Parts: sequence; C-alpha cells; structure tokens
Amino acid sequence: MASDRWFIDSETGTLSDVLLCPPDHYSWNPSNDIAIRTLASGARPDPALIRSQFDGLVAILEREGVTCHFLTPHAGLPYQVYTRDSSQTTPWGPVITRLMRPERQPERATVEAFYGEEAIVHRCDEGYVEGGDIHIIRPGLLAIGVSGGRTTLEGAQAFARPFEAAGWTCRMIHFPEHFLHLDVIFTMVTEGLAIGVTDVLEDDDLAWFAAQGIRILPVSYKEAMRDMGCNVLALGGNRVVSPRHSRRINALLRDEGLSVFEPELDQFSRGGGSIHCMTMPLRRETPV
Repeated sequence: MASDRWFIDSETGTLSDVLLCPPDHYSWNPSNDIAIRTLASGARPDPALIRSQFDGLVAILEREGVTCHFLTPHAGLPYQVYTRDSSQTTPWGPVITRLMRPERQPERATVEAFYGEEAIVHRCDEGYVEGGDIHIIRPGLLAIGVSGGRTTLEGAQAFARPFEAAGWTCRMIHFPEHFLHLDVIFTMVTEGLAIGVTDVLEDDDLAWFAAQGIRILPVSYKEAMRDMGCNVLALGGNRVVSPRHSRRINALLRDEGLSVFEPELDQFSRGGGSIHCMTMPLRRETPV
C-alpha cells in the first residue's frame, strides 16, 4: 500500500475506510476493571452473539458508505478485535503504537502485516502509547490521554512530537488508570461537539476543551463504565454509531440533530470495549 493511501487529520471528517478485526478469538479477558466485574457477576461471552453483533456493526458501516478492511485474527489474541489500540493513522500515514499489556503486544505484528512496510511512517518505541488514548480532534489539534496504565507520559510526548513540529496544539489529558483509555470518558461526535464524563475530566481540561470551541455533552460514570457510553464512532456528516443500549445518550445526540445508528454491542462493552475501540479509521476527509 502506498503511504499516502491512509490519511486522518480529525475525529469527525467523513469516514471512508476503517480497519476492524473479526472476533474469531475474542473473549472477556480479566485484564481490565470492566471485564473483571463482568466475569465476577457469573456472566460468560456468547460466541454466536459476538459474531452476530460484529456483523451488525459492519453492516451499518458498509450501508453508510464506509469501506471495511480486516486484520487476520490470530488465536491467543482475544483483544485483537480492538483495532484502535495497535496503530494510529496520522496526516502522514500509519504509525504503529506500543501496547502496554504483554498479552496484547503480539498484536503489533498483525497490524504491521496489514499495512505493509512501505506504508508505515513510524513505530513508537518510547514509553507506551495506545490508540484509544489518541484523539486527533481536528487539523491542528491533538489530545492524548495519559493514565500511566495504558499510555505513559513518555509515550504520549514522543507520539506528539511530529505534530508539535508541524505546529499543532497538543494537550495531555490525565485521568485515573481504571478508565483504561481516554475514549472511555471522552469522544468527539461531530465537529465542535463531544460526549464526556465531565465529573471525571479535570476542570483545567474542561476549560481547555471549551477554549478550543468544543462543547461536551455530559455522560455519567455508570454510563461510561457499565455501557461504554462514550465509546462511539463519528462517521462525519452529523452521523454517529453508538450502542443501542446507550438509550439516554443516543436520545441526547438526536436532540443535537445527529443521525444515530445503533448496533447491538453489549457482548463487547461487557468485555471493556465498544465501537470506538473496535474501529481504526484509515481515511477521513478533512473537515470543511
């Protein structure tokens, strides 16, 4: 693949291509607080339902004109389905991130095989940085979540360097480790509008978002941790994909004039991930 094939300079430009991974080996791995609580309740994943829900998400994306690309699933990599974490498309091409959890680190080879050596512009090797913490908000504006659990300050600063060199404004968003990634508590839904757990985000960060012209619709702690309610995918054109079980949030988004597409995805949210985690945008149009 040519390195200029994949291009992202925002979270909300019209999405044309996305990377997913079939959930052939997906399971609830007790490596995060959400999955640990789910397993402690006695619940167990349903493989047939997992596949059906994944296929439903793909059907929505394809119906909305998004071309879906797929990693080859490998046994022993149950969270490979969360393609957001192992790479990040940038304005200069794909970057291979560095995953913190040892059991997830082999995912790096599978995503490298997808892109091909000629397309990869950089491999992260300082600290740790995962795609769920990286928000390329709009041209010139980057936010990176830093919990120390999945993304470290060293890794975030190293990832931000090329953006800063290109004149971008970059912000480190610090939050408690048990939230896993920034996209559990904050996600853009359309240009200038996000959803977020405003009681968790620091006041200085809320003020910074406001200064950038970003309004945040409030999501509760329970909605974020129980339902993965912030973990949605903007398609561009005032369209967003959000889990069906996030009823209040979806009504809130519709009140803002957005078209909301609602796949069933509880089998994934109960394992600690959802739509944003499951999708790595490969190409978006630059917002007008």
